[in-house]
Amino acid sequence: MPITNPAIPALENTSGDVAFAKYAAIIWQSIVIIGGLTVFLYLSWGALDWILSGSDPERLKRAKDKMFNGLFGLGLLVLSYVIINILSNVLGLDILNPNWPTLESNPLPPPPR
Repeated sequence: MPITNPAIPALENTSGDVAFAKYAAIIWQSIVIIGGLTVFLYLSWGALDWILSGSDPERLKRAKDKMFNGLFGLGLLVLSYVIINILSNVLGLDILNPNWPTLESNPLPPPPR
């Protein structure tokens, strides 16, 4: 009886390279979700520090730095999504939902005449 993880989609009927691609897509999506939550928390923390800084210029600078770093992280997340989409369009593959044909499952169509 195989051990399965209900949180990760079943990949029993896929070959090794397709399973690796699916796991890579799942890992990227998880990183983006965790990164988005981290950006939200960091922006909130910076905003709270800004509000509570009063007239202390050092605390205000640290709060602005936190918010800038949060926005920089958000920019990196958006940039990773843009790069994935550009690669998907250039290569003609759906990188985030890999269902790539293999020679065993889908033979190539005959060449046009």
